[in-house]
Amino acid sequence: MNYLKQISQSPVFWVVISLALVILPHISRFPGWSILFITVLLAWRIVCIKKPGWLVPKWLLLIITLLSTLGIVAYFGTLLGKTAGSVLLSVLLAIKLHESKTRRDYMMLIALSFFIIVTNFLFSQSIPTVLYMIAISIFLVMSMISINQDDAPLNIKYKFKLASKMILQAFPLMLVMFILFPRISGPLWSLPDDQQSATTGLSDKMTPGNISNLIQSNAPAFRVEFNSEIPEQSQLYWRGAILWYFDGQTWEKGKQNLSTVPVIRSAPPLIDYTVTLEPHQKKWLFALDMPVETPPDVFFTNNFVLRSKEKITGLYQYSLKSALTYNIQTKLSPWEKSAGLKIPPNTNTKTIKFAQQLAQQYSKPVDIVNHMLRYFNENNFHYTLRPPTTPGFDPVDQFLFDTQRGFCEHYASSFTLIMRAAGIPARVVIGYQGGTKNPFNQVLTIRQKDAHAWAEVWLKNRGWVRVDPTAAIAPQRIEQNLNAALDPGESRPFHMQLDNPLVRNVLFYWDALDNQWNQWIVGYDAKLQQKLLESLLEQRLALSDLVLLMVGSVTTVLIIVLIFILKPWQRKKLDPVVKIYQQFCDKLSSRGLHREASEGPVDFSKRAIEKFPAQKSAIELITRLYTKLRYEAVHNEKQLEQFKQHTRKFKPGIKKVLEK
Repeated sequence: MNYLKQISQSPVFWVVISLALVILPHISRFPGWSILFITVLLAWRIVCIKKPGWLVPKWLLLIITLLSTLGIVAYFGTLLGKTAGSVLLSVLLAIKLHESKTRRDYMMLIALSFFIIVTNFLFSQSIPTVLYMIAISIFLVMSMISINQDDAPLNIKYKFKLASKMILQAFPLMLVMFILFPRISGPLWSLPDDQQSATTGLSDKMTPGNISNLIQSNAPAFRVEFNSEIPEQSQLYWRGAILWYFDGQTWEKGKQNLSTVPVIRSAPPLIDYTVTLEPHQKKWLFALDMPVETPPDVFFTNNFVLRSKEKITGLYQYSLKSALTYNIQTKLSPWEKSAGLKIPPNTNTKTIKFAQQLAQQYSKPVDIVNHMLRYFNENNFHYTLRPPTTPGFDPVDQFLFDTQRGFCEHYASSFTLIMRAAGIPARVVIGYQGGTKNPFNQVLTIRQKDAHAWAEVWLKNRGWVRVDPTAAIAPQRIEQNLNAALDPGESRPFHMQLDNPLVRNVLFYWDALDNQWNQWIVGYDAKLQQKLLESLLEQRLALSDLVLLMVGSVTTVLIIVLIFILKPWQRKKLDPVVKIYQQFCDKLSSRGLHREASEGPVDFSKRAIEKFPAQKSAIELITRLYTKLRYEAVHNEKQLEQFKQHTRKFKPGIKKVLEK
């Protein structure tokens, strides 16, 4: 305990803790070897507070730097990506710490720690992230105070109060800059993608098990705000991607659809809504089946799916209109017919034979479709989050005729293959189904757990028709939610076990708050800025006007903050501690020892002792009492009285010069 108390007085201790706290949010993104390097370097620097001779030599630091750089390049393929750059900066700061010995060096490390805080916002701008960063900013200011306190240590409470006050004084300026700083389209700079950069959400491929694994996540995929009534749960199919090609195990998009432009005939009413999409590192967008009217900057492909011009790396908002009653592509193109009937050779032979028998049994495609839906419903098929594995080259055969336990991708995959083998063009659609309406703001949240796969078959005079085989085996999944479709004994993820009404309401409140944060803070772009300023000022501002308004507002805020800091209207009485200490300084000044304006009490006491060595004990006692009463904010009347008495009795003598 004494050891910890001793090292906590060292500036190095505060710098090490500061670096650890700002790097901590990155840990899940950093490779394991870099975490080990950083941890060892920081911990060893703590040890070296008492053993400065144990500091890592420069030649070894150089080797660590080279190994770290090579490791980052090998792992990420670059030094400039978001994650790669953050790893490099963090490792270099940990290395720099071992050659930092002066106050200037420590202050520079704290300044760079503020920069690491900014890098956290490249990955997350959530409310918890912002709150954590504010707390760390306060701690960094406390560290700067500790580095500059010299031999007059301040208690933690006083440092926290002072640091919080300084951060609070910066908030008005931050708010003005946030609202008025001109927004531009796109990022301020562009960083290359990290090869190891994690993505979230649906993949552009579907293998049995992919979607059931995604169900474990309760993270939001996107939120939808309707300008009319929210459709029934069973109508909420959110179209994401079309998978044409099947190799016997995996479905994927394959080559681009070469058919003509999309043709749709829809019936009213149209559903008007706005989607706020979470970043997923891909270009695809999601729309309620079937999108009819889209924004001009969104691509509408001939697969009736939407695509953005750039990857979705931040919150992305777009407004659409969709029809629930529609016919699409009533004329089948040669390319679609060929792709929609393609079957991989020498795989799933039992399934293909079964489908060919259906084609001989029924003359109408719609009868084959209905037969398969009845087949799933009337036989011993089960809907489960944990289906048995189906290894080998015949996973559909194993599912249909052996295990008969699967998730939505199993049913969509097997159904589509059977349709193709029976001579009916078919394809797999992946996206989301359903959503949860927040009763507090009426916003529909679609989460990763709502991921879903279904099929589309082409029928004469009707075009591509949605068929969801999951609805035949587990209709509760479509009409209610995933939880209702699972057997009571089925093991569920933790987020699906929260049935307490109070907990649900708290989560709904948080989700509503998170949505507002995304809309007004994270999503505050040029359009929203212009809209807000137009509503406040009742006129459209040009860029030059916006810059002038920002400069004027910043100047005004700075003047107001300065006035409140100085408080010229308050003529406060001089602090009695300062007043008594001034008497002490005046006595020394009368003997020719003047205190400089920038000179601290400890430094001044050292000069006083040199000139008046006979008064050393009295000078040290008065200085110690002053620093304790002044800087530790201790309101102790007894100590104040002692301080007053010793100062009154103090009489500096004349230094005697001894001659040899």
